[in-house]
Amino acid sequence: MNSAAETLSSLAANHPCLWGEIGQHQDPSWVLEPDAYLLPTRSTGSDGSRWWEARKQGAISRDGKTISALTDLRGNRPIYPLKRQYLASSKLPRERAARETVLYGGTLFENFGHLLLDLNRTYQLLRLFRNSQEPFWFHYSGKTQNNAQNRTINPFESSDSLAEGWIPNPTIREWLNCLGILKRSRFIQKTIKCSMLASSSVLYRDRAFVSAHFPGCAKAALAPKLRQKLLSTGQSEKRIAYFSRHKLSRGTTQFAGEQEVVEALQSLSNVDIICPEELSIKRKLKLFRKYPLITGFPQAGLILKYFVPYRQTHELAKLLLFTAGPRSLNSNWVNLDRAYGFEDQVLDCTPLMSAPAMPGNNVEPAKPMPVVDGAFQRSNPFDVGMVIDTMRDLASR
Repeated sequence: MNSAAETLSSLAANHPCLWGEIGQHQDPSWVLEPDAYLLPTRSTGSDGSRWWEARKQGAISRDGKTISALTDLRGNRPIYPLKRQYLASSKLPRERAARETVLYGGTLFENFGHLLLDLNRTYQLLRLFRNSQEPFWFHYSGKTQNNAQNRTINPFESSDSLAEGWIPNPTIREWLNCLGILKRSRFIQKTIKCSMLASSSVLYRDRAFVSAHFPGCAKAALAPKLRQKLLSTGQSEKRIAYFSRHKLSRGTTQFAGEQEVVEALQSLSNVDIICPEELSIKRKLKLFRKYPLITGFPQAGLILKYFVPYRQTHELAKLLLFTAGPRSLNSNWVNLDRAYGFEDQVLDCTPLMSAPAMPGNNVEPAKPMPVVDGAFQRSNPFDVGMVIDTMRDLASR
């Protein structure tokens, strides 16, 4: 690849494009709690300025204490945490357990990246309970649609089945189907008393760490038939896929100028421009076995590589990520590459300011630009020519 590119696993914590912590976590622990309770998602009445406190959900032990290992976190920020005063006022069912064994898979988030990575408790459970008939229980804060009555209803007052068609979000439905558990998935609609609550501590925490257990669990997470189908997908020689973000209307980071890159790449006969949002998840999964090299700016669709089955790592596409400016690459990419050992690469395409690079003149990188319409959190300028030249060089080999 490009001689200026660095391997993701070698990036230091002070890399100018990086944000978040670099770390490998200790082995995850199983969570087995007798006579525990799962509490559904409820609004806290917050004004929404702190979205992570706008709802509350979680699990408590039989003595009324929060099972902290089952609280979602982003970095060190608890998501939808149960408050002590809420626990004190909760009316817990005293009758016999409604469910003998409850497999708790975590939270279904509608953001694609978090949907893929934050369900890691489910991937751990699937290693033991793939062939079980027990349902998987999830927290989900969105709304569902009642097919029979064709109306939108509160998911925590509806049928507990997450049968296909009940969740308006097709991405969630498709991912659960890719895992082979769509028909076994259930909402936590009301407080559930469990004879035994079974789950796992997390194998991954956003911008914090990835456990050494994550690769094995993710590699085995897809439904067996889908895994076998993917393993039969052959690789196309000397073709490159460029994952484009230029059609996205919202997201975390916008890379202004990518349209110019796409227009230049259209003249390269062996480069395919891929807009992941236009493809099904199953088609996206196949891309990582079809292409020897996939390039592009960091985006959630590229995370799917970590779920694609392989016998040897060279069967999967190598990744070359372009980055530009501070906070354009979070530490998840470094942590995942260290856990997998893929040796994927990153090329810093941060443009320098127009000041001449004279001896003793420290040229500062260009800073992120604010996004006018608020559809993206930030807009990072990048060296358009560097990306185009890199792609032309790769295509000529």
